Order: sequence, then structure tokens, then C-alpha cells
Amino acid sequence: MVKNEAHNLPSSLASIQEAADEIIVVDTGSTDDTKSIARSYGAQVFGFPWQDDFAAPRNYAIEQAKGDWILFLDADEAFPRPLNRGALLDYLSRMAAQDVILLRRYNVETLTDRKCFNMDWSPRLFQRRSDLRYRGRIHEHISKSVGDLQVAYAPLEFYILHTGYAKMISEDKCRRDLQILQQVIASGDWEPVYDFFLTDCYYGIRDYEKALQHAVAFTESGTVIHGGNGHVYHMILECMRALGRPDADMLPWAEAAGRLYPDLPDFYAEQGMVLCGLGRLSEAQLLLTEALRRYDEGSADICHATYFSPVVAAKVAARLGEIHELWGEQNLAAQCFIRALDYCSEDEAVLNKAKRFLTTQDGVK
Repeated sequence: MVKNEAHNLPSSLASIQEAADEIIVVDTGSTDDTKSIARSYGAQVFGFPWQDDFAAPRNYAIEQAKGDWILFLDADEAFPRPLNRGALLDYLSRMAAQDVILLRRYNVETLTDRKCFNMDWSPRLFQRRSDLRYRGRIHEHISKSVGDLQVAYAPLEFYILHTGYAKMISEDKCRRDLQILQQVIASGDWEPVYDFFLTDCYYGIRDYEKALQHAVAFTESGTVIHGGNGHVYHMILECMRALGRPDADMLPWAEAAGRLYPDLPDFYAEQGMVLCGLGRLSEAQLLLTEALRRYDEGSADICHATYFSPVVAAKVAARLGEIHELWGEQNLAAQCFIRALDYCSEDEAVLNKAKRFLTTQDGVK
């Protein structure tokens, strides 16, 4: 599904061109070269009028398809290298009992530098059946007409890159999504999952109070989003941090998230950072160390979204360096700051902390 995607579309189509039996592009009103670019990659191009409804053109695209399985990418998504047709077909041959398969998605600023700032899962593969269609005018999702969806998580070799959450476009998308969501809600339609979507919308436009309210409401609803619920706890903590809420108020949320997602490094780090603010440095040191251990070993539960990126790892290592420096353990502090730079030497805050430490050491300039 596309509109004015001439910039993104070549990367997306090139990454799947050799693996697909057919490529279907539904255009909702492009005024650039999107349609001609799509045809140059062998795509069938169909027009569909935009109606402030993301599910409608997706479902129209499904109706044009003839294959047994559908891979549905957005134009700002691409595989990092051309998709291996043989490997994918071999995997799908074992997935007949599954309705939908989620792909690991690495959110990056651009497809060229590929610097990941968080990871999530997105339903991108599903069987072409009449009982599987997209639902929802905004944040559309695959729905099954009868019964529960049978969902699987694809091997990590099939991961995709996504630029749709890049900083330069995120706020505009949030405002657009918020407007459509408000229209949907005003029409009398309401689902608890809308709290999840509204959280991101309000956070994206920096209305942290409303974002926090919707995030808390979502946790209380008991609604499940495959691979996504941990994200809401991260948003609660980020909103509270942006609003200047006391660390003592943040700690119960960080602890609750840690109990729910014990395999993720994320909430060990969150608890550790909050405990630093409370002056409980010994406890913080243990939790921050555990966060880095889990990150280094790749022991995170792969079926949940995580924001623990090299930049976050660098910040955690730098905070450990500050703790050891405060305790007078200069050698351990140095190791932590060097480790921080190994994770990411481009983050300004981390770089400044490391430089400050190194220039304070005797004989080091």
C-alpha cells in the first residue's frame, strides 16, 4: 500500500523481488514516480481511493493476490539483503497450522546507516484465506473472522528494517494517526487497544500527561498485543520521567515490568536507573550489570519488543562507570567507560562522561 513512496519503494521492492511469485502494489493517490517505480520491479499496480482507512486498501490488495501465503510490507520496510526464497518456502512449509507469522522489525533512522533504536515484532506473513482480513481504520491489524489467531514468531534470519518511526517523520505521523483515531472514537467505536495507540500518538507530540493516562489504562484493560505489551511499561516510565515524577513513584512500575518480562534487559536497566535516583547504588549496580549481561548474551525473550539498543547499553555502562568512580574504584570505572564507548562512541552524553572521567585521572589527558 503506497502513496508518494518514490524514495522508499526501490529498497523495499528490491529486497523481495526475487522471492515473490507476484508483487501487488495498491496506490492511494501518488503524485510522484511511485507507480512507475513499482512497475519497473514487475509489480501489478492498482489504484484505490484514500478514505482515511488503512485497512481498506490492504484488504483490497489481498483480494488481488493468488498465492498461498502473503507477505505484506510497507514501503518503508525492507529486508536487509534480498529475501532468500528457498529458505522462506522451507520455513513456510512447516507453518501450515499457523494463521499469521510475525517478523522481527528493527526500527532505524535510515536504511543506509541502519542504526537501530528499538526492535519490535510485526505481523507480515499470513495465509491467503477469506477469514483473514485487516481490521481497523488506523493501526490496522490482521483479524480472524472465527476463533483465535494462531500466531508464530519467524526465525530471526527473516528480520526487516523499518524507517517509519524515524525522528524526522514520527511527529507528523503521530498527528495524522491521532486525528484518525479521534474520528473513529467520535463515531462511537471504542476498543481497549486504542489506549495503546493513543499512548504512542500523544507521546509523539509530547503530550506526556495524556500519553501516561492512556498507557496506564491499557495496562489495566488486560488487552494483549503479540510482542508489544512491554512497550507500554517503557512508555509509562518515559512519560513519568518527562513529567518529572519522583523516582519513588516510578519504581513500582519498573519492578512490575521486570516481573512480567524477566528475560528482557530493558527493565533491569530501568530499575537500576531509578534506584540510582533514590541513592540505592548497590542494588542499582547489580541490576545494571544484569541488564548488560542479558544484552551481551542475547538472552532477551525474542517474542517481545525491546528498546535496548547499543546506545542504551552505552548509557547503562556509563552509569556503572559513574557508580564505581563514586566508590573510588577507578580501574572498574575505567573498564565501564571503555565498555560504554565500545557499545556506542557516537552518543554525545556517553562520550562526554567518558572524556570527563579520563581527563580526571592522573597522567591521562
